[in-house]
Amino acid sequence: MSERLRKEIIEELNDAWLNIDVHKDDLITPLSILDTEDPQEFYKKLTWLLTQPDYFPFLCKHIFKVDVLPFQGLILQELWNRKFPMLIGSRGMGKTFLMSLYCMLRALLMPERKVVVVGAAFRQSKYLHDYMESMWKNSGILRDLCDSNSGPRRDVDMCRMLINGSQIVALPIGDGSKIRGQRANDIISDEFASMSREIFENVIAGFAAVSASPAESVKIEAVKRKAKQLGIDPSLLTEHIQEENTGNQIVLAGTAYYDFNHFATYWKRWKSIIKSKGDPHKLKEIFGEEDIPDSFNWKDYSIIRVPVDLIPKGFMDDAQVARSKATVHNGIYLMEFGACFCTDSSGFFKRSLIESCVGNDTKPINIASGGQVYFDPLLKGNPSGQYIIGVDPASEVDNFSITVIEVHDDHRRVVHCWTTNRQQHKDRVKKGLTREADFYSFCARKIRDLMGAFPTIHIALDAQGGGIAVAEALHDPKNLQKGELAIWPVIDEKKEKDTDNESGLHILELCQFAKYDWLAEANHGLRKDFEDKVLLLPRFDPITIGLSIEQDKMANRTYDTLEDCVMEIEELKNELCMIEIRQTATGREHWDTPEVKVGTGRKERIRKDRYSSLLMANMAARQTRAKRIQDEYEIVGGFAEMSQSKNKPQADFIGPAWITSQLNNLY
Repeated sequence: MSERLRKEIIEELNDAWLNIDVHKDDLITPLSILDTEDPQEFYKKLTWLLTQPDYFPFLCKHIFKVDVLPFQGLILQELWNRKFPMLIGSRGMGKTFLMSLYCMLRALLMPERKVVVVGAAFRQSKYLHDYMESMWKNSGILRDLCDSNSGPRRDVDMCRMLINGSQIVALPIGDGSKIRGQRANDIISDEFASMSREIFENVIAGFAAVSASPAESVKIEAVKRKAKQLGIDPSLLTEHIQEENTGNQIVLAGTAYYDFNHFATYWKRWKSIIKSKGDPHKLKEIFGEEDIPDSFNWKDYSIIRVPVDLIPKGFMDDAQVARSKATVHNGIYLMEFGACFCTDSSGFFKRSLIESCVGNDTKPINIASGGQVYFDPLLKGNPSGQYIIGVDPASEVDNFSITVIEVHDDHRRVVHCWTTNRQQHKDRVKKGLTREADFYSFCARKIRDLMGAFPTIHIALDAQGGGIAVAEALHDPKNLQKGELAIWPVIDEKKEKDTDNESGLHILELCQFAKYDWLAEANHGLRKDFEDKVLLLPRFDPITIGLSIEQDKMANRTYDTLEDCVMEIEELKNELCMIEIRQTATGREHWDTPEVKVGTGRKERIRKDRYSSLLMANMAARQTRAKRIQDEYEIVGGFAEMSQSKNKPQADFIGPAWITSQLNNLY
């Protein structure tokens, strides 16, 4: 093999990652425009070249010290050229990193630019700021290009990145009140599906309502109107009207979600606008009775959808993707990795049904008694409230899971969820976070801690998978602390047990999932309670996440935090969506999660521990009425002469008004 041929092969192999099936001689070299003997002209041309979206990968490599793949370069170019782009990508494709890089490009190339970054929670916005801060620290050239006031800034209520006269601001959403009144040229909305639609439309979208250069925009519009009056086509006035792609921009980015979510609604509208190609009749169908704005341009809209199949080989860990495909429900996999919006979950508990039981301050749940309810997850219950705890003790394959329900007269609330496993217990023991070396003693201690935080009237525990060990730990004298009582199984008048005469709290119910009647009633009852809005779930939005993080900081909590509780309840909702019902060979109904392949000839089922603990807690709540204070017993009767008294102290009869009103006047 000749040296020349060898070099060509090596060069071709080194360029294989570009995935360009074109001969090198046919490629255009943009650097050819730099050929000039005038140094000033050279730098002008180089600057122009760096600012062109087609060559952003070149700028990113030499200014930001970031290698950009061709598909990422195309995404950056499309984002730059549209006013309202939408990025829907697979989990793990680097959306957050790409949006951070895009923010830096806007701030560097557009003078006096203000870019606002918002996410489902302040934490998400901070992720983007962290990427930007890393780029700043890694690139000496970038720092040399900027003035002394440039660089990252971190405040309590916002994070900023200053690039010469431009700034990128990462904001916490909260309830929208603290950020109302902000102004921006560009709005970057990351994880849009988890963001509050009301806050986005009423507050955030208003940031970009004012033109990037209001005075200049007014002049340009005035010229256009005058040209129309004079019968001149405004498009012919390019030399007099210098408009650049510097208008305000709103970017929506995130992972696909369910069809009933607002992200899917925006996606459908964007898609309809793009497919209309500006046809007035089609646009009329989209806008309905609304008038089409004069400045509307269908070319301003763009959808960039990147499923995992279109991401270059090697970008993501194939083993992790395969594991997710094998262990995650197909509907969730299509959303997370396929960038598809699913109409609804296909399980026994529909996602739309579950989300309909989640209230918030703008859309509370209307309950049967006529009231309106919304609430947040809790780490400590109401001292005068009544709570039921459901416990799934599985710890080998599934998690050890606890769900707490707050019982009211007309409804029930899921207020707390906690999970652990043996590995997490070992980690806590090593760090000295618990003195319980035995796993089930550790779990029993957690149950007692929750009983101290939530006044508990009943505990439902799965008798299988370690349930007996937990039950024994709850009444083992060695595990009792000062003032604590042993916990024993409930007393059943129809069936005596050896533990009935033991002193302590008889509030423990051992549930048997093997009993078909109990299991069927529990599952159908759980779905009916969701349908009737008897069982409700806490709100999940940026306000909840933000408040939980701040409360954890104030209380200096590092584990079992309120934020953990919020996310555990979200996982509970995901598990509910995956529960499927099928018929056995004997015709009985069977509830379980989908079966997935985990290896050659091996299959397992997706975890359902949180669902199981909720199922038991809700079934116990259906069977166990909340304790009510008994009315004081009133003695009825007296001497005959009392009826002759003119000043009778009280009525002769006590009972329903419809009968006592007639009887009291008989004598």
